[in-house]
Amino acid sequence: MNPQIQLLLLIGFLAVSAVAIGACLFFFQRYMHPEPSPVEERLKRVRKQQADDIVKGAVSEKSSRYYRGPQYKNEKLGTWLEQFPIFGTYKLLFNQADMKGYPDTYLINMMLVPLILFPVVSNVIHLFPVVFMGILVPAASIAWIHFKRSKRYQKFIIQLPDALMLMTSALRAGHSFQSALAVASAELPEPIKEEFSIMVKDINLGIPVKEALGRLVTKMDNMPDLCMFSTAIVIQREAGGNLAEVLETLGHTIRERFKLKRQISALTGQARITGMIMGCAPFGVLLILTVFMYSYVKPLYETDLGHMALGVGAFLQIIGFFVMRKIIDIRL
Repeated sequence: MNPQIQLLLLIGFLAVSAVAIGACLFFFQRYMHPEPSPVEERLKRVRKQQADDIVKGAVSEKSSRYYRGPQYKNEKLGTWLEQFPIFGTYKLLFNQADMKGYPDTYLINMMLVPLILFPVVSNVIHLFPVVFMGILVPAASIAWIHFKRSKRYQKFIIQLPDALMLMTSALRAGHSFQSALAVASAELPEPIKEEFSIMVKDINLGIPVKEALGRLVTKMDNMPDLCMFSTAIVIQREAGGNLAEVLETLGHTIRERFKLKRQISALTGQARITGMIMGCAPFGVLLILTVFMYSYVKPLYETDLGHMALGVGAFLQIIGFFVMRKIIDIRL
């Protein structure tokens, strides 16, 4: 058969398959989340109105987004993607990493497009390894988001004691809590500057302090130190007390914990380096044998049993890496 006809048939088959999968997902979502009845819609509006009336001047999440700009590049696409629970997790991860751009366009360009494009390309140029690129690119995109989130978290937690000390000084100088928070957001660098600025704007829009703190804690993935900060603020506002002294003690505690963690890191440095060397040694030995003694390792690359051995070995090495990482991860 003509290769062009084969390509057209393949594209047609993929298009029909995509439409069929989309239709199945649509009807599955409609089955799992049926249209509410008029009575349920009315009850939902009444409950929403009651919730809005509990706190005078409170604003909704949609209103609080006005000063932050649009959430999506394409609002219709973003609204449609919000129907899937996994997109909510991805969107939270995207915001936690403070990625540039919009979550909907990043999801389409870096994840869904490679999953569809690379299998088609592999059938056109008859290069099967290209199929794995369709999995590698989305996996690398997710790994990059996790990497940026961890780096941002690390910067935030290092800056938190300085923010507490600055807020303590502002409170002792006569500022209110909201004013002290604004001073900290104006003087400190990113990323704590952005997060505190968002919290200040939320409070200015009428959102209660407890809810604004809860949003910050949720976005920062429930950091223990940030949870202690939020709990101290809420308790002080409900029961009273010297907030400046509480924040000063909390900042001192966090600094001492950092000091202890660095000491533990220094004492376990040799064991961690040994673990890294032992984890990389099998790959290094395999690379050396492949370059200098290919005939010795040739069965690993040219037989089904060798492929299975390589896969099992790589899988066990990855498991061992995560187990060793979990062992040396000491939480304080």
